[in-house]
Amino acid sequence: MKAIIGLFFVLLLIIFFSTTYFNGKGVSLFPKSKTVTIDKKTFTVEVEQTEAAREQGLSGRSGLTVNQGMLFLFDHPDRYSFWMKDMKFPIDIIFINNNKVIDIFPNVPIPTAGSTLSTLPIYTPDSPANEVLEVAAGQAKINNFKNGDTVTTSL
Repeated sequence: MKAIIGLFFVLLLIIFFSTTYFNGKGVSLFPKSKTVTIDKKTFTVEVEQTEAAREQGLSGRSGLTVNQGMLFLFDHPDRYSFWMKDMKFPIDIIFINNNKVIDIFPNVPIPTAGSTLSTLPIYTPDSPANEVLEVAAGQAKINNFKNGDTVTTSL
C-alpha cells in the first residue's frame, strides 16, 4: 500500500514539474490552452509572436478543424499584410484591434499553380490591427462574424 501511495506522489510530482518546466525546445510538455472567442464561437489557437513564426504561419500545413486557429500578436496596431505563400487550404483572415473585429477576408484561396512571390495577392486591412486570427475557410460566414464583434482572448 505504501508503494502505491509513493508511486501516486511521484506521478503528481512529474505532472507538476512537466507543467512548470520546459523541455529542451522551450515548449511546455503540457501547454496551456489558448483560446480566442468571437461572439459565442471559441477557437483553440496557436499563438505566433516572432517575425519568423508569423512569416511561416500556416504555410505547409494540411488544414485546420473548425475549432482551431492561429493567432498573430503584434506590439502595436498597424496595417499588417498577409499572404498565402505555400498554403494548402483556404482560410478566413480576421483582423482585430483592441478586442474588436475590424476587417475580415473570408475564404481566402490557396495560391494558383505557377504563382510566384511577386504575384501572390496581399491581404491588408483598411484600419490598423494589433491581432490577426486565421481560421478554417467559411467560419466567418457560418458564425456571422462582422466588423465590430467583440473578441476575447485567453492566453
